[in-house]
Amino acid sequence: MEITEQQKQLTHEIQVRIQQLSDLSGTDLKEEMDDLRVTLLKNPAACSLLIPEDLGMAVASIKRMVTVAVEAKTKTPATRKGKEKVPLSLNLSLEDDDD
Repeated sequence: MEITEQQKQLTHEIQVRIQQLSDLSGTDLKEEMDDLRVTLLKNPAACSLLIPEDLGMAVASIKRMVTVAVEAKTKTPATRKGKEKVPLSLNLSLEDDDD
Protein backbone atom coordinates (compact mmCIF):
# COMPACT_ATOMS: atom_id res chain seq x y z
CA MET A 1 0.00 0.00 0.00
CA GLU A 2 1.41 3.34 -1.04
CA ILE A 3 1.22 6.17 1.45
CA THR A 4 0.33 9.44 -0.20
CA GLU A 5 1.35 12.87 0.98
CA GLN A 6 -2.31 13.66 1.62
CA GLN A 7 -2.61 10.65 3.97
CA LYS A 8 0.52 11.75 5.84
CA GLN A 9 -0.86 15.27 6.22
CA LEU A 10 -4.22 13.98 7.43
CA THR A 11 -2.49 11.64 9.88
CA HIS A 12 -0.50 14.57 11.27
CA GLU A 13 -3.70 16.62 11.67
CA ILE A 14 -5.39 13.72 13.50
CA GLN A 15 -2.35 13.40 15.80
CA VAL A 16 -2.50 17.11 16.65
CA ARG A 17 -6.24 16.87 17.36
CA ILE A 18 -5.68 13.89 19.66
CA GLN A 19 -2.96 15.79 21.56
CA GLN A 20 -5.32 18.74 22.00
CA LEU A 21 -7.94 16.52 23.65
CA SER A 22 -6.07 16.68 26.95
CA ASP A 23 -6.79 20.42 27.17
CA LEU A 24 -10.53 20.02 26.68
CA SER A 25 -13.27 19.09 29.11
CA GLY A 26 -17.03 18.73 29.30
CA THR A 27 -19.06 19.54 26.23
CA ASP A 28 -16.03 20.69 24.24
CA LEU A 29 -14.37 17.31 24.75
CA LYS A 30 -17.49 15.41 23.73
CA GLU A 31 -17.96 17.48 20.58
CA GLU A 32 -14.30 17.13 19.59
CA MET A 33 -14.40 13.38 20.22
CA ASP A 34 -17.49 13.10 18.00
CA ASP A 35 -15.78 15.09 15.24
CA LEU A 36 -12.61 13.05 15.57
CA ARG A 37 -14.58 9.79 15.38
CA VAL A 38 -16.20 10.89 12.11
CA THR A 39 -12.81 11.90 10.71
CA LEU A 40 -11.29 8.54 11.64
CA LEU A 41 -14.19 6.61 10.10
CA LYS A 42 -13.88 8.55 6.84
CA ASN A 43 -10.10 8.02 6.60
CA PRO A 44 -9.12 4.46 7.50
CA ALA A 45 -5.80 4.75 5.63
CA ALA A 46 -4.75 7.67 7.82
CA CYS A 47 -5.75 5.67 10.91
CA SER A 48 -3.30 2.95 9.99
CA LEU A 49 -0.46 5.49 10.27
CA LEU A 50 -1.26 6.49 13.86
CA ILE A 51 1.28 5.39 16.44
CA PRO A 52 0.36 3.61 19.70
CA GLU A 53 1.00 6.77 21.74
CA ASP A 54 -1.67 8.62 19.73
CA LEU A 55 -4.16 5.86 20.40
CA GLY A 56 -3.22 5.84 24.09
CA MET A 57 -3.92 9.58 24.38
CA ALA A 58 -7.26 9.12 22.63
CA VAL A 59 -8.21 6.30 25.00
CA ALA A 60 -7.18 8.40 28.01
CA SER A 61 -9.45 11.21 26.80
CA ILE A 62 -12.33 8.78 26.35
CA LYS A 63 -11.82 7.45 29.88
CA ARG A 64 -11.76 10.98 31.26
CA MET A 65 -14.97 11.83 29.40
CA VAL A 66 -16.69 8.70 30.75
CA THR A 67 -15.45 9.33 34.29
CA VAL A 68 -16.81 12.88 34.24
CA ALA A 69 -20.16 11.65 32.92
CA VAL A 70 -20.40 8.95 35.61
CA GLU A 71 -19.50 11.42 38.37
CA ALA A 72 -22.10 13.88 37.12
CA LYS A 73 -24.72 11.14 37.06
CA THR A 74 -23.97 9.94 40.59
CA LYS A 75 -23.96 13.46 42.03
CA THR A 76 -27.45 14.21 40.73
CA PRO A 77 -29.84 13.85 43.66
CA ALA A 78 -32.49 11.23 43.16
CA THR A 79 -36.03 12.49 43.18
CA ARG A 80 -38.38 11.01 45.73
CA LYS A 81 -41.38 9.41 44.28
CA GLY A 82 -44.36 9.11 46.50
CA LYS A 83 -47.43 10.90 47.68
CA GLU A 84 -47.56 14.65 47.85
CA LYS A 85 -47.09 16.17 51.25
CA VAL A 86 -50.32 17.44 52.72
CA PRO A 87 -50.15 20.36 55.16
CA LEU A 88 -51.31 19.19 58.58
CA SER A 89 -52.16 22.51 60.19
CA LEU A 90 -55.42 22.56 62.14
CA ASN A 91 -57.21 25.49 63.68
CA LEU A 92 -57.87 24.35 67.25
CA SER A 93 -59.07 27.65 68.62
CA LEU A 94 -62.44 27.79 70.38
CA GLU A 95 -63.33 31.15 68.90
CA ASP A 96 -65.70 31.40 66.02
CA ASP A 97 -64.05 32.67 62.80
CA ASP A 98 -67.36 34.12 61.51
CA ASP A 99 -67.12 37.30 63.68
